[in-house]
Amino acid sequence: MFARILVPVDFTDVTPRPLRVALELAGVAPERLITLLAVVDDSFPNPDIMSFQLPWADYHRHLRDEARCRLEGLRAETGAGERVEVCVVRGHPARAIVAFAEEERCDLIVMATHGTRGFQHALLGSVTDKVIRQVRCPVLVVRLHEPHEAPNGAPPRR
Repeated sequence: MFARILVPVDFTDVTPRPLRVALELAGVAPERLITLLAVVDDSFPNPDIMSFQLPWADYHRHLRDEARCRLEGLRAETGAGERVEVCVVRGHPARAIVAFAEEERCDLIVMATHGTRGFQHALLGSVTDKVIRQVRCPVLVVRLHEPHEAPNGAPPRR
Protein backbone atom coordinates (compact mmCIF):
# COMPACT_ATOMS: atom_id res chain seq x y z
CA MET A 1 0.00 0.00 0.00
CA PHE A 2 2.69 2.54 1.00
CA ALA A 3 5.95 2.28 -0.93
CA ARG A 4 7.81 5.22 0.69
CA ILE A 5 7.22 6.04 4.33
CA LEU A 6 8.87 9.02 5.96
CA VAL A 7 9.49 9.04 9.72
CA PRO A 8 10.77 12.45 10.85
CA VAL A 9 12.07 12.61 14.40
CA ASP A 10 13.30 15.31 16.67
CA PHE A 11 15.48 14.46 19.59
CA THR A 12 13.51 16.09 22.38
CA ASP A 13 12.14 12.73 23.49
CA VAL A 14 13.55 9.97 21.33
CA THR A 15 11.32 6.93 21.23
CA PRO A 16 11.23 4.13 18.68
CA ARG A 17 7.42 4.16 18.60
CA PRO A 18 6.88 6.08 15.28
CA LEU A 19 9.50 3.95 13.54
CA ARG A 20 7.94 0.74 14.86
CA VAL A 21 4.54 1.85 13.56
CA ALA A 22 6.08 2.55 10.13
CA LEU A 23 7.77 -0.86 10.11
CA GLU A 24 4.44 -2.53 10.91
CA LEU A 25 2.74 -0.61 8.10
CA ALA A 26 5.46 -1.55 5.64
CA GLY A 27 5.12 -5.21 6.58
CA VAL A 28 7.61 -7.66 5.17
CA ALA A 29 7.59 -6.33 1.61
CA PRO A 30 11.26 -5.63 0.72
CA GLU A 31 10.36 -3.05 -1.93
CA ARG A 32 8.92 -0.71 0.67
CA LEU A 33 11.35 1.93 1.86
CA ILE A 34 11.28 3.77 5.16
CA THR A 35 13.31 6.94 5.65
CA LEU A 36 14.20 8.05 9.15
CA LEU A 37 14.72 11.82 8.91
CA ALA A 38 16.22 14.40 11.24
CA VAL A 39 16.22 18.11 10.51
CA VAL A 40 19.07 20.23 11.83
CA ASP A 41 17.28 23.48 12.62
CA ASP A 42 19.33 26.39 11.33
CA SER A 43 16.93 29.09 12.49
CA PHE A 44 18.71 29.58 15.82
CA PRO A 45 22.29 30.84 15.81
CA ASN A 46 25.05 28.93 17.52
CA PRO A 47 25.89 30.63 20.83
CA ASP A 48 29.56 29.62 20.41
CA ILE A 49 29.76 31.64 17.20
CA MET A 50 29.30 34.84 19.17
CA SER A 51 32.40 33.96 21.19
CA PHE A 52 34.26 32.78 18.06
CA GLN A 53 34.89 29.35 19.60
CA LEU A 54 33.32 27.31 16.83
CA PRO A 55 32.93 28.31 13.15
CA TRP A 56 29.43 28.15 11.67
CA ALA A 57 30.21 25.33 9.19
CA ASP A 58 31.85 23.22 11.92
CA TYR A 59 28.87 23.75 14.18
CA HIS A 60 26.37 22.49 11.58
CA ARG A 61 28.66 19.61 10.63
CA HIS A 62 28.77 18.62 14.29
CA LEU A 63 24.96 18.79 14.55
CA ARG A 64 24.51 16.70 11.39
CA ASP A 65 27.01 14.08 12.57
CA GLU A 66 25.37 13.88 15.97
CA ALA A 67 21.90 13.56 14.43
CA ARG A 68 23.06 10.81 12.05
CA CYS A 69 24.61 8.91 14.95
CA ARG A 70 21.40 9.13 16.97
CA LEU A 71 19.31 8.03 13.98
CA GLU A 72 21.61 5.04 13.45
CA GLY A 73 21.12 4.17 17.13
CA LEU A 74 17.35 4.38 16.77
CA ARG A 75 17.48 2.18 13.66
CA ALA A 76 19.60 -0.38 15.52
CA GLU A 77 17.30 -0.28 18.56
CA THR A 78 14.31 -1.27 16.43
CA GLY A 79 16.26 -3.93 14.51
CA ALA A 80 15.17 -2.33 11.23
CA GLY A 81 18.48 -2.97 9.46
CA GLU A 82 18.75 -2.02 5.81
CA ARG A 83 14.99 -1.54 5.40
CA VAL A 84 15.37 1.91 6.93
CA GLU A 85 17.55 4.60 5.41
CA VAL A 86 18.84 7.43 7.56
CA CYS A 87 18.87 11.01 6.33
CA VAL A 88 19.76 14.34 7.90
CA VAL A 89 18.82 17.65 6.27
CA ARG A 90 19.25 21.25 7.34
CA GLY A 91 16.53 23.87 7.54
CA HIS A 92 13.36 24.87 9.31
CA PRO A 93 11.85 21.59 10.61
CA ALA A 94 8.30 21.75 9.21
CA ARG A 95 9.33 23.20 5.85
CA ALA A 96 12.20 20.73 5.49
CA ILE A 97 9.95 17.76 6.25
CA VAL A 98 7.34 18.89 3.73
CA ALA A 99 9.97 19.57 1.05
CA PHE A 100 11.67 16.21 1.65
CA ALA A 101 8.35 14.34 1.48
CA GLU A 102 7.45 16.00 -1.81
CA GLU A 103 10.91 15.65 -3.39
CA GLU A 104 11.14 11.97 -2.45
CA ARG A 105 7.50 11.30 -3.38
CA CYS A 106 6.64 9.83 0.01
CA ASP A 107 3.28 8.07 0.26
CA LEU A 108 2.93 8.48 4.02
CA ILE A 109 4.50 10.39 6.90
CA VAL A 110 4.48 8.78 10.33
CA MET A 111 5.37 11.27 13.02
CA ALA A 112 4.95 11.73 16.72
CA THR A 113 3.22 14.41 18.66
CA HIS A 114 4.29 15.69 22.06
CA GLY A 115 0.73 16.56 23.01
CA THR A 116 1.44 20.12 24.11
CA ARG A 117 -1.58 22.25 24.82
CA GLY A 118 -2.54 25.77 25.69
CA PHE A 119 0.10 28.44 26.06
CA GLN A 120 3.06 26.15 25.30
CA HIS A 121 1.46 25.04 22.04
CA ALA A 122 0.53 28.61 21.10
CA LEU A 123 4.02 29.87 21.89
CA LEU A 124 6.07 27.13 20.25
CA GLY A 125 3.61 25.82 17.69
CA SER A 126 3.69 22.26 16.56
CA VAL A 127 5.88 20.93 13.79
CA THR A 128 3.37 18.11 13.37
CA ASP A 129 0.50 20.61 12.94
CA LYS A 130 2.48 22.58 10.37
CA VAL A 131 3.38 19.46 8.41
CA ILE A 132 -0.22 18.23 8.38
CA ARG A 133 -1.41 21.57 7.01
CA GLN A 134 1.22 21.81 4.25
CA VAL A 135 1.99 18.33 2.96
CA ARG A 136 0.06 16.56 0.20
CA CYS A 137 0.46 12.96 1.38
CA PRO A 138 -1.34 11.41 4.37
CA VAL A 139 0.16 11.88 7.83
CA LEU A 140 -0.24 9.31 10.58
CA VAL A 141 0.26 10.95 13.97
CA VAL A 142 1.23 8.72 16.88
CA ARG A 143 1.70 9.64 20.50
CA LEU A 144 5.26 9.50 21.74
CA HIS A 145 4.10 7.27 24.57
CA GLU A 146 1.28 4.80 25.02
CA PRO A 147 -1.60 6.32 27.01
CA HIS A 148 -0.72 4.13 29.99
CA GLU A 149 2.95 5.24 29.96
CA ALA A 150 3.86 8.83 30.55
CA PRO A 151 7.30 10.38 30.07
CA ASN A 152 9.53 10.75 33.12
CA GLY A 153 7.40 8.40 35.21
CA ALA A 154 4.60 10.94 35.62
CA PRO A 155 1.01 9.68 35.61
CA PRO A 156 -0.73 10.04 32.26
CA ARG A 157 -2.85 13.15 31.66
CA ARG A 158 -6.58 12.74 31.67
